[in-house]
Amino acid sequence: MNILIHNIKSFCNFLLITMVSCSTLWANVELPHSLAIQGYSPVFYFEKDKVAMGLPQFSTKYKGKLYWLTSADQAQYLPKFEAFCPYALALGRKVAIDPTNFKIVAGQLLLFHRSNELDSLKGWNHSDNEEELLRRAKNNYLSLNF
Repeated sequence: MNILIHNIKSFCNFLLITMVSCSTLWANVELPHSLAIQGYSPVFYFEKDKVAMGLPQFSTKYKGKLYWLTSADQAQYLPKFEAFCPYALALGRKVAIDPTNFKIVAGQLLLFHRSNELDSLKGWNHSDNEEELLRRAKNNYLSLNF
């Protein structure tokens, strides 16, 4: 029994050291300045309904930003409003997104702002007219980008 406990403790220590080493290595990787949505793959939002980091070897440039995908030929999955929250856009403001706060609407990836003060996805979901919010976000996105 003591051998089993010793082996379990050794394995847990190995896992802990491996996890710390991997996170330290990832933390020391310098991400490109133009990297969009912090390196998350827009593909996973559609295919898996969750978030996952993309891979640099499957990168694509779109409107001056670099997107990391999970495989080649997946540019149709890029976020609708790039790095801006559609709820804030619908209200006439440009606000940064949290790439882990997302929703697929009419086949389009929408990324929402989230902070301690505000979760824009909750505001979007409490709206009575999602189509109107999307229409206003599109119009304001075009006018705010010029």
